[in-house]
Amino acid sequence: MKRKLIIQLFVLLCVHILNAQQQTVYSSFLVNPYLYNPAYAGVIEGTQFNLGHRNQWVGFEGAPITSMLSGWGNFRKKPHMAIGGMIISDRTGLIQRTSFQGSYAYHLKINEKYKVSFGLAFGGVQYNVKLYDAKPYDKDDQFLSSDVLRAFAFDANAGLHFYSKEFFFGLSNQHMLNSKIRWSNSEGRLSPHYYAYTGYNFRISKDSDWVVQPSVLLRMSAPVPHQFEYNIKLVYNNMVWAGATFREKSSVGILFGCHVFKSLTLAYAYDFTITELSNYSSGSQEIAIAYLIPFKRKKSAAEQAKDADESELNTIDNSIKTNLKNKKKAEKENSTKAEESKKEEEKPDDKESEKKEQEEKPEHD
Repeated sequence: MKRKLIIQLFVLLCVHILNAQQQTVYSSFLVNPYLYNPAYAGVIEGTQFNLGHRNQWVGFEGAPITSMLSGWGNFRKKPHMAIGGMIISDRTGLIQRTSFQGSYAYHLKINEKYKVSFGLAFGGVQYNVKLYDAKPYDKDDQFLSSDVLRAFAFDANAGLHFYSKEFFFGLSNQHMLNSKIRWSNSEGRLSPHYYAYTGYNFRISKDSDWVVQPSVLLRMSAPVPHQFEYNIKLVYNNMVWAGATFREKSSVGILFGCHVFKSLTLAYAYDFTITELSNYSSGSQEIAIAYLIPFKRKKSAAEQAKDADESELNTIDNSIKTNLKNKKKAEKENSTKAEESKKEEEKPDDKESEKKEQEEKPEHD
């Protein structure tokens, strides 16, 4: 009887915790939007792999620790399609949550500037509650030193991503099935989470290497109040950047990053807690690594014809420019020769000048 009561009370506590926080808050969202939106897969053509690790509330015992691995790639013959996958391991106190998903994204070209993509992801979430890690009041309680509570739920996510080189806007829904989390003596649910984000890249001047990217992210999940996150990022020459973030009623943070060899991206973020938790934690830190393998896809007949036309036009244009340049050079040389010839004609002959001087010289006895 005592054992059953402990199980019920513990499961109810776990359900309450899981309903309170089912999605990790990521500061590396700007590095890897795929964390929140499956439609982002394939925005950058090629194959990309992402690693991430986050320590939430450093110094606070039992605080969330999250590790993430994700990747996606475009189809070589159909680059408007992309598949991806992600595994996230998250531990909060005694609760270990492992989620996994496989995704598909379709990219549609609206015009020469804008594209939109749609993404779907399916997977599941596995929960393990490791009772043997608990610190019971009764140290002789064998139940808390041996058992592991387990539960599983199917999951699905969907999203939309509208983008160009300068602008991006996205909407996504995670845990959209509201699936049941079945425990042995109780059950909970995966609460739907909604995300909306947008941002723009402003070049400081036409020929400047500096770009400013302001962005905003909105999180919504009932019954938790919605939360806005405001970000600003300053990028130099598309190689290094620094930024700041403000998360409503939660934290402020700084982030740094750089591209190495144009394929490897490194990023680091540190959040300073602005709630009462600041009395117990120095903040949260996160690292993110991304590696891109671009591919050169075979161009279509239309694209090859367009490139041929552009190449021919460039050849004609270069030929005209070269001819004009040679013509100007020839005209300049001819003008120089004419001036020199004129000077030579105007210059008196030395012998005739000497003879004339002798004739004009008076004779002396």
